[in-house]
Amino acid sequence: MESWAIALVVLAAVLVGVAIPVLVQLRATLRATEETLQRSGARLAEAFVATAAAAARIEGLVARLEQGGRIEQLVDGVAAVSGMVTQLRETLRVASAVGAAVGPAVAAAVRAFREDHEVATHTPMQVAEVDSEAVQPEPRKQAIP
Repeated sequence: MESWAIALVVLAAVLVGVAIPVLVQLRATLRATEETLQRSGARLAEAFVATAAAAARIEGLVARLEQGGRIEQLVDGVAAVSGMVTQLRETLRVASAVGAAVGPAVAAAVRAFREDHEVATHTPMQVAEVDSEAVQPEPRKQAIP
């Protein structure tokens, strides 16, 4: 046998050796896909039945509303609720802006009140000698309650 024929047989054997695990994995993947499709097929059929039933109920409701002439009332009610929600959203936006502006001012006032109260309770009652050359501290600013 010639060398090219031996090389061809070796190459074929390598290809078959590589193809066998690939084919085994492909079969396992196809089996898992088939099982998944079988399970989801039943669920999908149930979902279609439920969707058809819901569509039939909606159609019946719309037919009754159209017969009674109440579809306009329903649309007007939905529009009114939408307007109230929009107004509530605007009110909350304004309230949050006011809260954001007033909140830090109230917190600063409370903090200043507590600091003044703490300084007043912790200050010793003795009179210290005042050095005429020493720099006097600025008086503390007090928040108006």
